[in-house]
Amino acid sequence: MKLEFREEMLIPQINGDIYFSIYDLENWLRRICLTVYMVEYGGNWANHLPKKIKDSIKQKNDRNRELIYLDVDSEENIIWSLTQSELSQLLLNPTIWARVQELIGFSQERLAQKLIELREIRNLLAHNRALSERTYIITKGIIESLYSAIHRFKTNFIYNDSKTIMEDMDDDLSIYFSSKMEGNDWGGFQAFLESNEIIYSLVCLPVNRKCNYPSAYKLLSKFNEVIDNVIAIQVNKTGDEFIVMIPKKLPNEISYKIIDLFLDKDDLFTCKEFESQHPKYICNPKIWFYENRRPIIE
Repeated sequence: MKLEFREEMLIPQINGDIYFSIYDLENWLRRICLTVYMVEYGGNWANHLPKKIKDSIKQKNDRNRELIYLDVDSEENIIWSLTQSELSQLLLNPTIWARVQELIGFSQERLAQKLIELREIRNLLAHNRALSERTYIITKGIIESLYSAIHRFKTNFIYNDSKTIMEDMDDDLSIYFSSKMEGNDWGGFQAFLESNEIIYSLVCLPVNRKCNYPSAYKLLSKFNEVIDNVIAIQVNKTGDEFIVMIPKKLPNEISYKIIDLFLDKDDLFTCKEFESQHPKYICNPKIWFYENRRPIIE
């Protein structure tokens, strides 16, 4: 087992490895939670949270405003304000469970047990317990079992083949988008609207640009006034393109506003690679990355 000195303190590298895995895993679980509630309830999804959790979130957000000096993401991202226990309650909520199961493929009992195990691992790390190699193997097994739900979510939602380009003149958003694209200069801006049964996706395609990396700061600023109605702004890991995902359960006037902002054709790109952009923007809960091609597990 590799140990590393930090001045007089000897630290197991295993603890850091497990922490990074949990950070990644919990962010995906929060994304799943946000997706499910927005797909089910649209922009008013927060009104469907249990009152006890809403009250807890309000108290935490009031405290978080006092931490602005730390220069971290200070937006009131509700799902990311939840404790792990509160997140578990929302994911296991009977009113939305059918959608969760559809996206991750777990039974309610299996997910509940894995979330309890995850909480125990977090408690070990939070209390600075040094993990052994045996603990590491057991812990990685628990984490990997939850990753199977994450992979299922990616397949069923992010890389879902059921999305089709909208050309349906019976669909209000398709009609509106097409009307706004009339006379478009396709050499300078290429985009289309696609959808499946639960979401619309506004897709901005690559064109010849001076800088090719979507700017998280510019994207979040651009869509700030409607961000609560956006599931995510997906960004291609190779640069050059991004996707604004919104639930179908939005009033048309809000969806039209999002389309208008998307089609403003402002410069939303930068020459800064993603790893060089400010963490509080590029790691914002609304910024999701995706692979240029669906990952294949061989």
